[in-house]
Parts: sequence; C-alpha cells; structure tokens
Amino acid sequence: MTVRPLARSLSPLPEESLPGLLLRLAYRMECSPARLAYLCGLVHRQNRLPGEYLISLPAERIGPFAAAARLSVEEANALTLSSFAAVYPPLASVRIDGNRNTSAARKSWAASISSRYCAACLSGNGSPTQTLYGGSWKLRWHLPVSYACVTHRTLLSHTCPRCAGMPNRPTTTERQGLIMHRTTSGLHPAQCRSLVSGVHGTPAACCAARLDHECQATHVPEADLSTLLALQHRIDQRLMCVQSTTDVSQSASDRYFFPDLIVAAHLIRLSWPDGARYASSTSLADLIDRHVSSSATRRHPPEPDGCMPIAWDAPEDPTECAALLVAADTLLGHEERDDSGMTDRVRPLAASTFSRNPANIGASLRRMDVSPAVARALLRNAQGFYRAGGHRHARQRLPSRPSRFRIEHVPALLPQEWLSAHFDDLLSRWEHHTDGKVRHLRRVSALKLGEMSGGGTWPDCAKTLRIPWNTAQQSLKVMRQELNSQDLWPDFERAVESVASQLDRDTDRVYYGRRRELLSSWQVPARDWDELLRDLAQFGQGDTSPSRDTATVLIWTHVTQGDHLHSPVLSALRESGCSTQRLVASVSQLRTPASRKGSKRELLRRLSAYASLLATACDRSIASLQTGSLEIGGLAAHVR
Repeated sequence: MTVRPLARSLSPLPEESLPGLLLRLAYRMECSPARLAYLCGLVHRQNRLPGEYLISLPAERIGPFAAAARLSVEEANALTLSSFAAVYPPLASVRIDGNRNTSAARKSWAASISSRYCAACLSGNGSPTQTLYGGSWKLRWHLPVSYACVTHRTLLSHTCPRCAGMPNRPTTTERQGLIMHRTTSGLHPAQCRSLVSGVHGTPAACCAARLDHECQATHVPEADLSTLLALQHRIDQRLMCVQSTTDVSQSASDRYFFPDLIVAAHLIRLSWPDGARYASSTSLADLIDRHVSSSATRRHPPEPDGCMPIAWDAPEDPTECAALLVAADTLLGHEERDDSGMTDRVRPLAASTFSRNPANIGASLRRMDVSPAVARALLRNAQGFYRAGGHRHARQRLPSRPSRFRIEHVPALLPQEWLSAHFDDLLSRWEHHTDGKVRHLRRVSALKLGEMSGGGTWPDCAKTLRIPWNTAQQSLKVMRQELNSQDLWPDFERAVESVASQLDRDTDRVYYGRRRELLSSWQVPARDWDELLRDLAQFGQGDTSPSRDTATVLIWTHVTQGDHLHSPVLSALRESGCSTQRLVASVSQLRTPASRKGSKRELLRRLSAYASLLATACDRSIASLQTGSLEIGGLAAHVR
C-alpha cells in the first residue's frame, strides 16, 4: 500500500508514546485509531494494530508511517520504547512478535502495553494545542519502574476512577493490541476506552471517563512521598540521559542499575517478610505486604506439588511498585553501593528465597545479568565455598571477592612461607594437627584463593589448579570436620583473606599457572641428571634409590608448589596403568629428614638450586614452549 501524508498532522509532544500520538491524531482527524493506522501504513494482517509496535516499529512500517505523519525516521523511532533500550536492559532482551502476547514483556519487567498516567500531565500545559487534544501519554509510563510524576509530585494512576479498568488492558482473552477498541471514534485521547456493560440489556459501550479530570492517585504520607520521588528522580535521570546525549556508553554502575534493582525487588517479595527492615516506613512495608498477599500475585491455581506459582510481573499498582522498588534500592545501598556491604545484605535474603521456593527460582535469578556484587550474593554458599553441582552457567565463574590477583597466581598447595606468615594464630589454636592435616589445610586454602580470584565452584577451581576432584573433596571434608569441631572456620577464612590481601598488594606475583603449563610434560634432561650426580657417591639400584624421574618429580614440586603425588610423571604412570609404588617410595625416602645426609643431602641441595633456576627461567620465559613441553637444559652446571 502506498501512503500519502495526512491532511492534518501533529508534532509529537516531549516524551510522547506511539499510541498517545495516534490517539491525538485520530481525535484531530475525527476518525477511529484503526482508520488512522490504515492511513499511516501500520495495519497488520487481520487489521490488527499490534502491541509489539510499542517496543519498536518494523523496518517495513517505519518509513511509510513517518511519511504519512510528516515525521523523520528518528522522530518515529523516538515514539517507541526502543529509544530506552540502551539504558534499560530488560528492553534489549524482550521479544514480542505477532505470534506472542505481551505477558513475557511484563514478566521480565520490560514493559506493559497498558500505561500508567498522571492526570495533570494528560490535561496539558494550557497551550491551544494541548487544550484541544490533551497532554502527552508519556512513553516511560509503560515501564514498570515509572511509578510517579516528579514534576507534579504525585504517584501515577493505573486504573480509571470510574470503571476501574486499566488503560489499554482488555478484560477478555483478546490479544492485547496497541490501542484498545481501535475502531471506536470520537473519544478524546484522555478518555477511558474500557468497555462498560450496558443497563437493561443495552449494548456495552466505552466508559469515556476523562482520566485527566478525575484524578485518583493514591495519597501517601509526605515523608514517604519524598522518599519515593527521590528514587523516581534517579530513575528518570537514567532513563532520559539517552535522549539528551548521543553518547550511550555507560559505567558499570549505570549498566547494572536497573537489573540489580529488579532482582533486589524479586528478593524482597520472594523472601517477605524477611526484607521488611528495608522498607523505610511502616506504611511502605504495609504496601509491600498487601502486594505479596494480594490475589494479584496468586491469580493462578497451585501447582500439582501444592506450591503457589511465582509472580514475576512488576506490581500493577504504582504505589505498591514504588514501595517495593524503594525497599529494593535500600537493600542495594542507595547510591553508595559498597560491594561487600551489599553482599552481606543480599545473601541472607537470597538464602531465604532459595529455601522457600522451588529450585528453579534460584536458577532463574542467577541467570539474570546483574552486577558482580549481586551475582556473588546469589550464588549459593556452603561453608565458605560456592556449592558444587546445581544449575551451572557462565555467571557462576564469578570471583567471590574483587581481587587484583588471578587464579593463575595461586599454587596447588599453599607455600610454607605463606602458611607461616598468615596461619600462625589458627595453627596455635588447632589441637592435635598433624603434617597430613596441615597438607589438607594448604590445599583447601589454595582452593579458596582460587575461588576468590577465578570464580566457580570448588571443582572448577580444583580443575584449574590441576588438583584431582576426589583429592580436593577429601581435603574439604577433613578440614570442615577439623575446623568446625573446634570452631576455627572463621579463623581459616580470616587467614585466607589475609593471604589474598597480601597478593593484592604484591606487584611481583609468581605466575604459577604458567609454570604448571610449561612443566606439564617436562623431564630433567639426561645430561643435566648426569651433571647433578657428578662427584656424588654412587647410589644403589634399589627400589627407593633416586632416579631421573625422582628428580623430575621433586623439581616440579618445588617450581609449581604442587603436590608431588599429582605431578605429571606420576599422573602419566597412573593413566598408563603402571604402578607408581617405586617412584613414590623413592621420592618419599629422599624427602625424609632422617635421609638428609651425605650424598642424599647434597643431591637435595643441588635439586633445590636447579629448581630455583628453572623457576626463574619459566618466569622470564627463557624457554620455548613446543607442543606443551619445555625444552631447556644445561642448568645443572650452575648449581654445583
């Protein structure tokens, strides 16, 4: 269809929505919105005016519409919510098309085709045009986070004061369109278009009440109103910045402002009344309580297991929505959002939410793209570690604290120097600890440091640190039993945090991940092994006599600060089905303090010196990495 410019047109008002402009144009041209949509090339198949046009106009429609309404393409786009997509992330992910209704948009807090409104705004500013055709139906009123008019210091309304119908929300199962009863003409843009049943068998007709005259905004105490308006002002600033500047780049705090606020609102109501302390007054808490217990959130029958379905939609009542969002903002820390403090506040409500609701609720919340601090708080925690198993997705690879060091800077076993510097208090209080138990402590400390810097559950960290899963699990089991029985787990967490803080301050960190990579298939070169043995009394050929493999294991252990039992040489023997008994015995015998004398003592000294040189070579990259192996030799000549 070829469209022509309309005989009469109107310039869009500031912040005006597409349905608002169509209503004003139809009233001016004395035709129905359906007829006007046809003239503008907006009619869909089956003569529908789809609700998804509020989100964005299809490419094939926007040109004809702009030409007919005498608008530029930019002005036409500005009438749709697509203009907010850059600053309001829920809009960027919503998908509405001709085969879907608009419930998905409401559940994701993206938009509502039904609009809230401010009666004073609809009455206009007194200009001749607005006196005749009314003020602007503002685009942002379709967003769930718009609940008040800061200009007129009033909460928005969401129903007609006469019939209690919601603007543009059909009461039947009819698919929601852009404008309710689009074939009805003669109604002022601010008149209610909801159908009202006729009297004594007369046909139903539109309510036709003037929404700009009969104001029914809910009144709240002045102190509460000031609190609600302060948050609405901050919300409006973020929503409107995209229209005042061409630069849509956002800081991290701006990017996550709305996703964090929405997730916090879910936590408040899903854990209610645990979050009542975040409501700034009793009256606001009562509003949230009314919303949580209202029939609107229980409009579906229970599931077969007896659980009530979860209502993800934003509260339809602007006052209830305002109270919920203010409590959510308080939970997050208002404008000063300290990450550690936010996590401490959010985590208890998250735990309460997960315990009261089906498991998929936690998974749904954790799938949302929120800030790192909120994401950390949503990850389930079991005795200091992210829980293994459960729903797995990319967000779970989140560090448990902001860290300057990375998991590549963490060895598989906490070095003895770190243990002495940070764990003396814990060790002095730990009764009956043995070398074996301290080894478990060093391994679990490394896992915790890995979680702090690299994220993920402990099996994820164990894999990165190249610790076998069953070994990591056993170490965690032993340490939890030992430390919890003596109430030492808080001491453990403080000690590990002390290590992490030291690593944050260090400027010359060891890249243990690189060392593990370089030495993954490395072996002491034969000529270096001969050099290491020169001038030493010949060792016997028994099962525990030092060998080239023994030297490789000991050097690898020194360089990577790993467990010798998990060295590549021993791992390769296990994978090939060969016995590791002789090699393990050889390493253990050489490491035994009673054996450190004579030639064995000198060999250990040379191996230690060799390992130090090799570590320096790895750190300085004086090595060529070829197919995963380190080709380097000639170091033994420098250790004697």
